[in-house]
Amino acid sequence: MNYKNIVVATIITLGFSISAQAAKITAIDNSIETNLCVTAATGNRAAMYKSIKSSGYSSKYVANNIECNGKNLLSFVEHNGKNSAAMLKLLDRTKTSVSITDLASVN
Repeated sequence: MNYKNIVVATIITLGFSISAQAAKITAIDNSIETNLCVTAATGNRAAMYKSIKSSGYSSKYVANNIECNGKNLLSFVEHNGKNSAAMLKLLDRTKTSVSITDLASVN
């Protein structure tokens, strides 16, 4: 074998070993919070929506108060989750309101 074939074979082998060592999220207990963390990490938006509804929490509460491995749920999903952009879009729906007061009409 020449040098080029050895390098290609090594790169392919390393690629397979790295993908085989991808982070696998497993639940330690069966609590509501743990199930929400595991579901969020899978990246399935429909399953996450169902988990939030069955937990009794609001999506705003889940996004702001649930912690996974010592991290906020949003940062946990961003670092460890699959399909993190879609999950963040589902979880981080901040509702804002705007109030306009006409100062000229008040006087």
